[in-house]
Amino acid sequence: MKKKVFRTLALVMSMLMLVGIVASCAGGGGSGDVAEITYMFWGDENEVREVQEMLDAFNEAHPHIHVTAWPVDRAEIATILTNLAASGELPDTGFMTEPLTIGWAQAGFIEAPTFTGETPRDVISFRWDGQKVAYSSCVVQLAMYYDIDRFDGAGVAYPPKTGATAWDWDAFVNAAKSLTFDVNGNNAHSADFDRNSVEQYGFYLEPAVWQLEAWTLSNGGGFFNPNDWSDVIINSAASAEAIQRIADLHLVHGVMPRYGTWPADSIDTWFLEENVAMAINGTWSIGVWMSPARDNHGLNYSVGVLPSMGRAVTMATAGLAVQYAGSKHPEAAAEFLAWYVQNSGHLIEIGIWMPRYQSMFTDESKMDWAKTEAYPSFDDFRPAVIDYSVNNAVSAAWHWVPNMEPFLDELASALAPVWSGEQTAQEALDAAKPALERAIKG
Repeated sequence: MKKKVFRTLALVMSMLMLVGIVASCAGGGGSGDVAEITYMFWGDENEVREVQEMLDAFNEAHPHIHVTAWPVDRAEIATILTNLAASGELPDTGFMTEPLTIGWAQAGFIEAPTFTGETPRDVISFRWDGQKVAYSSCVVQLAMYYDIDRFDGAGVAYPPKTGATAWDWDAFVNAAKSLTFDVNGNNAHSADFDRNSVEQYGFYLEPAVWQLEAWTLSNGGGFFNPNDWSDVIINSAASAEAIQRIADLHLVHGVMPRYGTWPADSIDTWFLEENVAMAINGTWSIGVWMSPARDNHGLNYSVGVLPSMGRAVTMATAGLAVQYAGSKHPEAAAEFLAWYVQNSGHLIEIGIWMPRYQSMFTDESKMDWAKTEAYPSFDDFRPAVIDYSVNNAVSAAWHWVPNMEPFLDELASALAPVWSGEQTAQEALDAAKPALERAIKG
């Protein structure tokens, strides 16, 4: 079954953070009282094995603590946690998806984190009732990827690298048309363009409805009133126009296949097999797909900033590991989670995570993490991702709004007829607003 991107990212982070950790941990022995704690996670057979290797490494290096793996079915995580909370048997620690975090913090089941050094960036904080209740394990954000060779072949200027110079929507559509070709070599500007026989599309974007918030914000709207999360504004004229513009990339301009028709978790195939010239996806794609596509298949790519509908913006978020309330060994749980984050450097080096500390985005002496072979040219990456993150990144709604999972499910259903052209975005969102309001209020 196709997974939503935020679910996939949770799995990827849970799995790939393990690579290289075992080799870096020193062994240890000792005796005495041992704090027994648990770590809940989800994944396939390989992930279960790799998580166990991670825990073995931690346990060997920390003889006063023993962490036991607790694998569960991701699809059932909300039900599992609800039942465990009711019986007072929550795990000590565990992975948590972004849409569930505020609700569980709101209910008092997540311990607020404490820090002895630099606090993670505000943009990845989860906020409730004026308090920071959790932080993502890293920073990831939306970025524009483009095939340099396809741009050069079409004689199109590369996507801008700063928020101040971001394409406006008309300029973006114009570029996408110049990069879209039918089987006869006509681009989408041509009167002879055959949109039913497209050889190369100019653009595609990740079909995950949570990411649509970035476009609504860019156009002066949003999903929610920023001063009142219970006030759903996704059907405002600005928000509906933004979503209609995304749909019209296929319906009107012919520069993108219908939203949701390409597989979500394979941006590399969009470039290598589907012949797309540019695409928007999260920065995790650098390590998961883009770097391997470059190294193994010769994809000549780089990064730029997202087009702007008025406000240059990108969406920042990431999954997280949390300490659950009620642990018999809270100090041991906190020590394990601190180790979990501190030993994630390999994930940053290979381009899946970005650091979660502001100084590593503003102090060039701390930016060596972005100069490894995994990343695009630093001359492109720094302005288009690092500086853009500092100046233009906003938190995804689930960082401050509860009940996002049912809200997003309702939104995906509501927008299906928009992508097919059966309804306008305004019509669909107006009709769906009562259901969206019920979903967000739980």
